[in-house]
Amino acid sequence: MRDEQPVYFDPAFRFYFGGQGAWQVFHHKDVQRVLSDYEVFSNEYMPKSDDNLLGSNLNQTDPPRHRQLRALVTKAFSPSIVSKMESWIRKECNELLEPHLQKGEMNFVKACSIPLPGRVTAQLLGVPNQDHDQVNAWINAISSDLAVIGMDAYFQAQQEMGKLFMTLLEERSKQPRADLISHLLQAEIDGEKLSLPDILAFCIALLIAGNETTNGFLANAMYTFATLPAVQAHLATNIKDLPSALNEVLRYEPPVQSMCRIATMDVELGGQHIKKGDLMNVWLTAANRDPSVFTDPDTFKINRDNIKMVSFGHGPHYCIGAMLARMEAKIAFEIIFEKMKNIQLKPGQAPIRNPSTIVAGFLDLPIVFEQK
Repeated sequence: MRDEQPVYFDPAFRFYFGGQGAWQVFHHKDVQRVLSDYEVFSNEYMPKSDDNLLGSNLNQTDPPRHRQLRALVTKAFSPSIVSKMESWIRKECNELLEPHLQKGEMNFVKACSIPLPGRVTAQLLGVPNQDHDQVNAWINAISSDLAVIGMDAYFQAQQEMGKLFMTLLEERSKQPRADLISHLLQAEIDGEKLSLPDILAFCIALLIAGNETTNGFLANAMYTFATLPAVQAHLATNIKDLPSALNEVLRYEPPVQSMCRIATMDVELGGQHIKKGDLMNVWLTAANRDPSVFTDPDTFKINRDNIKMVSFGHGPHYCIGAMLARMEAKIAFEIIFEKMKNIQLKPGQAPIRNPSTIVAGFLDLPIVFEQK
């Protein structure tokens, strides 16, 4: 598609929020333009309604409102805060992996890549431990393919998650703690505090973005390392190259496949006439393997220069949690390569990929390994 129809209208394409019909964008330069030019390609594409809490979250606003909302939460993802979580994340990783080491096998998604990001974002927000499994189920429903789960399940998950956060917001308004929910309750924009719907939308958006994408990142990294034994062998003796290898995983198998925008005016892109109100779907996966930007793009190269990859987005909506996601993955695989070797996909038990056009990851990833 990138070679033959780099900007193509697909009338049957369905989005997770119910929208149908969209321009599919595949070239790196066009993907970058759509993601960065918010005045022409707006991020406020989702219908706003009382049922759809996500319609007003941080990800669904453009500057200047987006800039104000982003400033409120940037503090929670600052290098100093993220670095303070390092020892806690290391402890959580060890705790998740320990029960499986002697057995020499695990379903990596169920054992590690789902629970770890869930615990990290819950720690940031202040969600009680006993609610983690239920929250993960809601997140899965909200980010699944609507053609599979249906609109009712999508909205029900939002509403149920909203009830949990309303309870937490009421508790924190009476007794603030050192968590992001308390911070958002006290934060102000131009002298005004955030509304409860704004805070609710942000909390849900953070859980989805923080959990689903990092789960995909971890699972895609494990799949890549398990199926590329030469890369795995290199990292086993050159752990200093792990950050570079994980960076290449982000380009090679990005956890987010595509992003949506809506045209605010008639515009030409890639020789096609886009009309005001048309939905756009830009493919990060295609942009990350554009041979005009990345030499030999289908080959995994540990020390490749990936400065132009778009795995965390591009422009004003660049992923606010990118540093945290990188740290989670680095810690997880430092521990994995310290305790495990000869990691392979489990014979006779094929991995099951996530059926989503948004999040690229796995529902099941059975692996076998030797304990070090």
